Amino acid sequence: MALKSHEQVVELVSRASHILVVTREHPTVDSACAAIATGLLLEKLGKSCDVVIPGWQEADRPKFLSEKPLVHDTLGAIRTFHLTLDVSRVPLSELMYDVKDGKLDITVIPKHSEWTPKDFTFRHGDDRYDLVIALDIPDMASLGEAFRSKADFFYRTSVINIDHHSTNEYWGQVNLVDLNAVSATEALYTFVKDWNDMHLTPDIATAILAGMISKTRSFRTANVTPRTLAVSSELIERGARRGEIVTSLWRNRSVATLKLWGRALARLEQDRDIGLVWTSLTEGDFLEAGAKPADIEGIVDELVAYAPEAKVVAIFMQERDGIRVHVYATPPLSAAELLRPFGGTGTRDRAVFISKEGTDLTKTAQNFLERLRAMIPKDPV
Repeated sequence: MALKSHEQVVELVSRASHILVVTREHPTVDSACAAIATGLLLEKLGKSCDVVIPGWQEADRPKFLSEKPLVHDTLGAIRTFHLTLDVSRVPLSELMYDVKDGKLDITVIPKHSEWTPKDFTFRHGDDRYDLVIALDIPDMASLGEAFRSKADFFYRTSVINIDHHSTNEYWGQVNLVDLNAVSATEALYTFVKDWNDMHLTPDIATAILAGMISKTRSFRTANVTPRTLAVSSELIERGARRGEIVTSLWRNRSVATLKLWGRALARLEQDRDIGLVWTSLTEGDFLEAGAKPADIEGIVDELVAYAPEAKVVAIFMQERDGIRVHVYATPPLSAAELLRPFGGTGTRDRAVFISKEGTDLTKTAQNFLERLRAMIPKDPV
């Protein structure tokens, strides 16, 4: 009898030696919490794993999350490389190495006689990971740089694809795509419960609930279902720390962040015909507010949650060497596709590119918006 999808996942996880847990480029709180919850689950099962969340800053880890697992911000080496010296004929006396000018210099000294080039061989080793668990990644392109630089690895390695997007391309060998879930964390919860709900520790339950709360703006978005509310209740029963989550996500906005939001909202403009909303921030705005670029995330979340007519949100940020443009899109539009002509990178809902044509914020915004309008279809009258 063929195994069900969640049974296939259990089998793959049980056989794996070293697992890579990865989420999308430009991750959301939901995708980051899903990755961390999965890492905690694997550690509980005694499995060796690495968790990769692009752009992760350990110093910014929310207080409601446990200190584990260790999270990496980039995908490191995938394969080892072996240099082999045959010492059966000529024994080794000493081995020394040094790194200079970006080069590894290895010195080997024989006990007697000498080696020939035939005694040396070079070969790639095995992949470091024998299984990938991908969370909140609707397609391989959403992996961003991790995919572009390591594409062969993702094609030759088994991938478990856990997601909730209707746009998911079912690109994994096993696909747990729960279209009835409102978030990646809720989709993950469904799998864990089908497997064994005794795996839900308070830390795992907290990470999952945090992703759901963030994705639904504390259960205020239109796509919240009765099942979503039931799941949140079950997570709280399993020890999820709802109070810590709410305090960390919604009640800790700094004065600097609020000042930045005020500047961005004061310059907000809209093209109602195509559902385009945009604003801009100068270098001076960040300096005077005492804020950092990451603080813009909350602005976009508010606009998407409470301005349903906003199909595309663009934020122009002035930097020393150019203008950084963040674009956020809602289905069926794709931020990545909208920015593709500009050389941008990202996912369907979030993408970014840096214009190197100068630091004139107004001129860059006008040129970009003119081209963007041509790519966004107007709503039927």
